[in-house]
Amino acid sequence: MAKCPECGKTLTKPVKEWDLSPKVHVKMYECCGKKVREYVKK
Repeated sequence: MAKCPECGKTLTKPVKEWDLSPKVHVKMYECCGKKVREYVKK
């Protein structure tokens, strides 16, 4: 799970998810007007 860089809140529900490659999955979160991406190895 990602954390907001502004308030430090733990982000649980991604706004958008997609596969970058067969081995990498990306989750995008939004909080405090900022968008944060988390890259997860499969």
